[in-house]
Amino acid sequence: MTKKQIESAIKKGAKLWWNDPDPIKGNDYTVDDIEVFDEMSIISYNKGNSEAEVYNHELSLKPI
Repeated sequence: MTKKQIESAIKKGAKLWWNDPDPIKGNDYTVDDIEVFDEMSIISYNKGNSEAEVYNHELSLKPI
C-alpha cells in the first residue's frame, strides 16, 4: 500500500494487516496501532504485544 492508501484506509476505519515476509506461527498480524511515514511505518500488532518497522508495501487490508 502507499502512504495515501494507508491513511485513507485508517480514515475509513478499515483494519490493516501486515504481510510479514517471515511470519511466526500463532502471531496475529492485525495492525493495532500505526505511525505512517513515506515508505515505512511503525506498527503494533499481535494484540499490542509486538512492534515492528515495516515497509508500507507489506501492509494490506485485513483479509476477511
